[in-house]
Amino acid sequence: MGDRIAADLEREHAMLTSVRNRLRASEGEDFRTPTTALDQVLDELNSVERSPGDPR
Repeated sequence: MGDRIAADLEREHAMLTSVRNRLRASEGEDFRTPTTALDQVLDELNSVERSPGDPR
């Protein structure tokens, strides 16, 4: 189950990165997007990838 969840989160991360890149391409490099969704996906991905005995 962990691998499946990690794969889903990796796909979501790739999609969010693509959206951010498209927005910057259309709006300019100075365009800043909120990172709340991306931060959440990365936090979830990191928690799934940690081993059960990982003290972090």
